[in-house]
Amino acid sequence: MYQFLLIAALVPALVLGQTPVRQCPNGASLPATVDINGCTGTPCPIQNNSPILAHGWDIVSHVDTPTLTAYISVRLLGLEIPFPMPEELIDACQAGTPPGTCPLSVGQSFDYTLDHPGMELPVVGATVQVEVGLTAADGTDVTCVAFDAQILP
Repeated sequence: MYQFLLIAALVPALVLGQTPVRQCPNGASLPATVDINGCTGTPCPIQNNSPILAHGWDIVSHVDTPTLTAYISVRLLGLEIPFPMPEELIDACQAGTPPGTCPLSVGQSFDYTLDHPGMELPVVGATVQVEVGLTAADGTDVTCVAFDAQILP
């Protein structure tokens, strides 16, 4: 019985890669593998005002779309904390996917890298909920990962 529970606990971590992520409330699909700043536990330690490097591999699009828009959302106790996506990173087809990825077709697999320069957050020491996702041209969420992060000074 305990072996089954151990296997059941380990399988999601192996499938999703190094970073412990969960599906976003919007229900968007998860990449097959995720790595965010090399994080292997929860909460992920994120240095305040330092870069965030996130990789998602084998994302499968469930819609046809000519474009992808990247977003990041940070919440503390359910309240949104301003964390704007830099203008140069919003177009995920130009900034985060390999050349030639867009337009996307239903069932097409692709990879995405977010190389966010970071920003100053007023919640040093707190654990926040972070969502990183991609939206199709029609507003459909193509992929999204949620994870807990502790903001370090």
